[in-house]
Amino acid sequence: LDIGRDDAATLLMASDSAPPEVYALEGSTLRRLTHQNDAWLADVQLGITEELSSRSKDGWEVHGIMVKPASYVAGRKYPTLLRIHGGPSCCQDSHAFNIERELFAANGYVVLAPNYRGSRGRGAAHQRAIAGDDKQKEVLDLLGAVDYAVKAGIADPDHLGIGGWSNGAILTDRIISVDQRFKGAIAGAGSANALA
Repeated sequence: LDIGRDDAATLLMASDSAPPEVYALEGSTLRRLTHQNDAWLADVQLGITEELSSRSKDGWEVHGIMVKPASYVAGRKYPTLLRIHGGPSCCQDSHAFNIERELFAANGYVVLAPNYRGSRGRGAAHQRAIAGDDKQKEVLDLLGAVDYAVKAGIADPDHLGIGGWSNGAILTDRIISVDQRFKGAIAGAGSANALA
């Protein structure tokens, strides 16, 4: 956000279905200044982004994002990827354009991006809930999202993948050590085999 003269500002604005563009905020009116992605957007079909809401085995309510292929058909089960953000307290998956989720959806995958306990954006109690927990509550939240997608008939239980970066990688390693459902896993820039 860049504040200019006379109560005018410029800002970047994006949505689930549009990469960032520059807008002018003049008083309470937004005026789009750039159209960098118009040609590209006219030539692609984006996934269907929805709210994800699930419950962990201990009853904790978890929210996040689910992206389905543009050609999604209700009642059909899809290969599904659990994508785990890093952090956790500095990060969250939110309604903003995400090229990774779009690329996976364009290739026929459903993408689950839950904001597990410790994530940003759900209040202080949500962030502090993992204090001293050694990742167990985070694992419960992430597996609860997968269980929800399988039970709802969205995720094909025989075609599940998992991955993440940083804390997402740590959680990926932890989950594949306790849950054998995932057929593939990618863990980037995490730590494994930590010794107490």
